[in-house]
Amino acid sequence: MKSYYTAKEAMEKLDLPKSTFHYLVRKGDIRKLTLPLRQQAVYPKQEIDQIAQERAAILAEIEATPDRLTFVVPNREDLEQLIEIEQAYYHKKTIIPVEVIQKRLTYSPENIHVLKDTKTNQVVGSITMSPIKPDVLKGLINLEMDETQIQVDDYLPFTLGEPLDCYVVSVIAAQNVAAKYYASRLLVAVVNYLVDLLERGIDIRRIYTVATTKEGEHLAQSLHLTSLKTDWQGQYEDFRHAYVLDLENLHNTSKLVKRFLQKKKNQERRKKRYQQLD
Repeated sequence: MKSYYTAKEAMEKLDLPKSTFHYLVRKGDIRKLTLPLRQQAVYPKQEIDQIAQERAAILAEIEATPDRLTFVVPNREDLEQLIEIEQAYYHKKTIIPVEVIQKRLTYSPENIHVLKDTKTNQVVGSITMSPIKPDVLKGLINLEMDETQIQVDDYLPFTLGEPLDCYVVSVIAAQNVAAKYYASRLLVAVVNYLVDLLERGIDIRRIYTVATTKEGEHLAQSLHLTSLKTDWQGQYEDFRHAYVLDLENLHNTSKLVKRFLQKKKNQERRKKRYQQLD
């Protein structure tokens, strides 16, 4: 009977992306072994199977109580947890301190949201997305500056009355055995939030972002964002690729765009109906 998994087999069993798997190995949450006469490490089958069972049980419990995960503007405790999550992804010099994020909220009160497990009180993901000053947005998507150079007063609030362009500073999920699941739930929450903004009369026209990791790039491409720039070499990242998601593009095959446009169409129909009644 086979006693070990290869790294590929273990990742498939746990349904983990490569980066998360190796992060958990480095942390010691997943044990690896080096056997005699083998160059590649292996992973005890019994332990991997046990982790997979525990993961399945956690996800089944969350699925049974869908309101357990909430999408909220974070408090200080949430932000402190978020910093710990970011340390697994980013160079420490690029991580924004809690105090700066709190100041940022005074200019754009909804610029950051976290996905939070209310049973454990744990932050499991987050998105930072906000309108920002046009010259700053231009500098970011032209790869002339990075997110560490955005000042707190560069963030703008979501406002009524005119189409807005937003910038996504980051989208992250906690690096644990449920990372892939939390990432998918975070994306669902973001889509619901965009629809909520639309229903509040806030019209988002375009969403810009810059991918700084392979995972970020794959996410942007899977959401059918359009590439804006070629490779860039920087101080903290291996590359920077700018992307845009045009929410007014009727030909975009993104499920996010299609859902958004349908909601927008329904909203316009309701407005016309109300106008006719007046």
